[in-house]
Amino acid sequence: MAAKAGDDPDSLMTLATVFCLRNLRKTMCYQGSRNKLCMRSDIFLPSEICDKLVNTYMELVHSDSSFEPEESFFQLFSDPRSTRVSRVQLRGNFVRDRDLEAIRKQVSKC
Repeated sequence: MAAKAGDDPDSLMTLATVFCLRNLRKTMCYQGSRNKLCMRSDIFLPSEICDKLVNTYMELVHSDSSFEPEESFFQLFSDPRSTRVSRVQLRGNFVRDRDLEAIRKQVSKC
């Protein structure tokens, strides 16, 4: 039985991404010094997953009032040895200079 247009269920990748973003400290991060969010040392994410995390994060920030943004979220992507970002859409006034600086480190270390 075919689903009607618009009734497509979310992909497993989308569901897993949203779950991870809503539960960062229980999945791939820990609370570091000064309440800074840090990536666990055993996590290595390819660009497809990093891009999905960043883009979905931006969607949740702009469209889901129950989603609480993380102060140091973009800092998670400052080390290209554990995370790779290739194509992200940063929009709105939510992204700060320090967030862009963290993502810029991806380019300077490649």
